[in-house]
Amino acid sequence: MQFIRFIMTAIVILYGGSKAAMADCAVIDQLDKLYLLQSRLAANPDTALFRDDIRQLRAISSSLSERTAMQAVDGNTLVGKGADVVRFLRQTQSLLQRVSMDDPFSVQPHFTPIARRTLTQMADHLRELRCTDEQIVIAQAEAAEDPIRGNSDAEDLEEVSQAISQFAEDIVAPRNLIASVSVIALSVIARPFLQRWMMMRRRRAKRHNTNHATHYEYDGTRKKGALIDINCYGAKLRHEGDKALEKRAAINITIEGADTEGNIIWSNKHYSGVAFRQIISLAQVDFVRMTE
Repeated sequence: MQFIRFIMTAIVILYGGSKAAMADCAVIDQLDKLYLLQSRLAANPDTALFRDDIRQLRAISSSLSERTAMQAVDGNTLVGKGADVVRFLRQTQSLLQRVSMDDPFSVQPHFTPIARRTLTQMADHLRELRCTDEQIVIAQAEAAEDPIRGNSDAEDLEEVSQAISQFAEDIVAPRNLIASVSVIALSVIARPFLQRWMMMRRRRAKRHNTNHATHYEYDGTRKKGALIDINCYGAKLRHEGDKALEKRAAINITIEGADTEGNIIWSNKHYSGVAFRQIISLAQVDFVRMTE
């Protein structure tokens, strides 16, 4: 029934339905660009890059919602990284509202001690969050191949508004009242389990840098290699030779003495990105991290 669509939409907004955190690299890269552009403007806005910097700020800011950014940094609006990111995005909007493309110095009043402190906090967070170039390329490619709605606050609000409108029409029916109350009660009961599921999903998707010596089997030959980073869904492999491996080809990587089957999703002369066919455990990820 239509009213259930509203409940499910509200749950998705509440718990933040998002793609796997591999796509977070693309979002974090956007946050990094916003930070670099504003840092340059704060230092000296009167450069030949001024207009281009403002155009980039507007383009990135319009495509990045607060909800998406918070999910990317695994935060919330109250404290820590999530709160700092939301404040940073809102300050970016404030900057864009006051800037004049014909006057570089129109940005100077924006960079108060509070705004500069926010930039410093973002610098600290991004130092921890930044992804490798390869991870960013993969994330951008995945986002291009599988676009989803909800990348901006306007789209999020539109989706919720439509659901609420339909819900208002359906909920007045007496037969729907009991069912709607039941669904709401169920969502409250399920909240701890949903939160734990979200936490586990993020833990599985978080990439960890390492330098773990291993063996891999590719094209019928067993060779030595090393895992450069890993999560429960895949890994970056340093392979033998100076030739890229074939994309989508099968590959087996030894983890904890057993072969883990996967497929190559990208490759260059020295490194390959591997997607595991089955999710590995957090214990296996920790084993790779701790045995370099």
